[in-house]
Amino acid sequence: MRLPRLLSLFALLLLATAPVRGQDPLEGEYPGLETGKMWTFDVPPKDYWAKRYNFTPTDQWLDHVRLSAVRYGGGCSASFVSGDGLVMTNHQCARACIESTTKEGEDFLTNGFYASRREDERVCQGLFLDQLQQITDVTDRVSRSAAPTADAKTAASQRAKAIKAIEDECGTTEPDAACQVVSMYRGGQYKLYRFHRFKDVRLVFAPEGQIAFFGGDPDNFTYPRWNLDMSFVRAWVDGKPAATPHHFVWSQSGAREGDLTFVIGNPGSTGRLNSMAQLEFLRDVQYPAQLDQLRRMIEAYHALSRADEARGKALRNTIFGLENTQKAIAGYQTGLVDPRLMAHKREWERTFRARVDADPALRRQYGRAWQVITDVSARRKAIDVRRRYHAAGAYGSRLLNLALGTVRHAAETAKPDSARLPAYQEANRAGFERNLFGGAPIDAEQERTLLTAYLTAMQRELPATDPVLRQALQGRTPEAAAAAMVSGATITTGDARKALATGGAAGLAASADPFIKLARVIDPLERALTKEVTDLNDREAQANELVSRALLAVFGNSVAPDATFSLRISDGEVRRYPMNGTVAAPFTSFNGLYERASAFGGQPPFDLPPRWTERRDSLTPDTPFNAVSTNDIIGGNSGSPVVNRDAEVVGLIFDGNIEMLPNRFLFTERVARSVWVDSRAITHSLRRIYDAHPLADELEGTRTARPAM
Repeated sequence: MRLPRLLSLFALLLLATAPVRGQDPLEGEYPGLETGKMWTFDVPPKDYWAKRYNFTPTDQWLDHVRLSAVRYGGGCSASFVSGDGLVMTNHQCARACIESTTKEGEDFLTNGFYASRREDERVCQGLFLDQLQQITDVTDRVSRSAAPTADAKTAASQRAKAIKAIEDECGTTEPDAACQVVSMYRGGQYKLYRFHRFKDVRLVFAPEGQIAFFGGDPDNFTYPRWNLDMSFVRAWVDGKPAATPHHFVWSQSGAREGDLTFVIGNPGSTGRLNSMAQLEFLRDVQYPAQLDQLRRMIEAYHALSRADEARGKALRNTIFGLENTQKAIAGYQTGLVDPRLMAHKREWERTFRARVDADPALRRQYGRAWQVITDVSARRKAIDVRRRYHAAGAYGSRLLNLALGTVRHAAETAKPDSARLPAYQEANRAGFERNLFGGAPIDAEQERTLLTAYLTAMQRELPATDPVLRQALQGRTPEAAAAAMVSGATITTGDARKALATGGAAGLAASADPFIKLARVIDPLERALTKEVTDLNDREAQANELVSRALLAVFGNSVAPDATFSLRISDGEVRRYPMNGTVAAPFTSFNGLYERASAFGGQPPFDLPPRWTERRDSLTPDTPFNAVSTNDIIGGNSGSPVVNRDAEVVGLIFDGNIEMLPNRFLFTERVARSVWVDSRAITHSLRRIYDAHPLADELEGTRTARPAM
């Protein structure tokens, strides 16, 4: 029987959520949300919101919350919370800003910062904020740019050229316009996002790093939590605070269990449209390798930190980022090795493909795409070990990376510009050469430690006959090889690298520098692998697009697209959840913070900053501190505001629980939770701990900005 091309989304996904034989069903889930709740502002799910929450926002409400949110730099979210350009985000997002404003003799990461006067706010170097002004569908223009008969590589190049032209045209519309064509549904749609960019951003407030990340890595991605993970910056225009009529008002009463909440932010990436073959590659190949690398790097950096206090302080951000990534990937992996979740995902894909195969037109257009993806994934698995070690990454070794850049410089710059590797093309060459020939000192001990960890892993994974392994070890242990290479390096200065790079092929061939010699072996192998990986990426992208077009043909826009670090709105509710045989409360309190610190004797990472100990009696102990809700988030949502149905701030996203991490691939909400700082904790701390009354007054004095419903 021929099925209608557009079936009921509810009916189709209800079939996909049917229990799998031999497996427990996913109980307690709202049907039809396997691809999540990261909705775009141009296609808001008003019918779903009305049915589930009895809430239908006006277009004015949606415009207001969109314009009140901003994208923070290159990786976080934030929001305007006053009419004078005040912006709220996480402390973890503001770390680079905090460090860039710190002068000699200061330590704002440890001790915090507060500018009680606006003239004392400090410029954040390189930080910008993007406010989304307009979304335009440019799918037809981008799709038509690729010839129907073009191979994957040519089609990708043609689309990239069309996208650049669209972005360039958009960028001329106003002086501070920033434009991006965002691929939705992995190429099924293309949307042009036009932003207003604020380029003058200044630090207003940051708490001590220890209270922002209380509990450290042990508590990361867990709940209950007690983190004051907040910071405030301000957008300035023409030498004065920016006028921001669209901003979120501050809730005086916060949220209660059962309340409807919305998270407005920029989730980074999800893989909910990935095929089973792609997920199995991540589970069996990519994630195990990444976790092993992260473990070794973290051990190396901790060893370096313990040996030298000054180096340890400089490595804080690096270690923080690595540990955060390690725990996130470990959480993603728990979902991929969960037979129940994978069975559910497999059944969802089977049902989806059955609908495609049942329609001759859809089968003819899209049916082969899954086999292409399977073939690509198999080839990725075959070359993965070589891809990781026939390269210059070396766990962050600067010397090996600089050596490869030096080896390639003469060969690449001799080519026509269009034939060069991107880094050597004239548009990028000046910046690349500044790094390659720059005078930043080499930390020999760090190089030796990282290289030892890298060579140890290489020796375990590559055969003894591998040319890169043979050149690196030369019969030595990894530790001895690393020590000999670092002590024998002659390219430790920019002048030495420049002399080699510009001295011709003979000089490079004659160089005895061990990193140059290793780079000469790596160079042709890495080039070949890069070409093959690029070809695989193009083939996979073309197949992904076909799968996504099939998805849109079957389900329509009612299925949320994967995250793309573009602005989304996600619905949820404040709700407790089952945990460890009991129930996790929807809110923690200040009282719980002190109890947890006491339970560990105030030892790191459960120690409190001095002022939090000194001012304990000034606090109301049952004030809510952190909270959880069923909103759909992922990395990139850090710093997103949590607002209620009246567009009032009730919280600030900073994390999810460990049960949330498998949502990267299949969304569930029975036990997965977003974790946020309660709005009441923010103002209570500002007043009682930091004496930041002007800042708290600015937050709580914004109640006239509520939009019409």
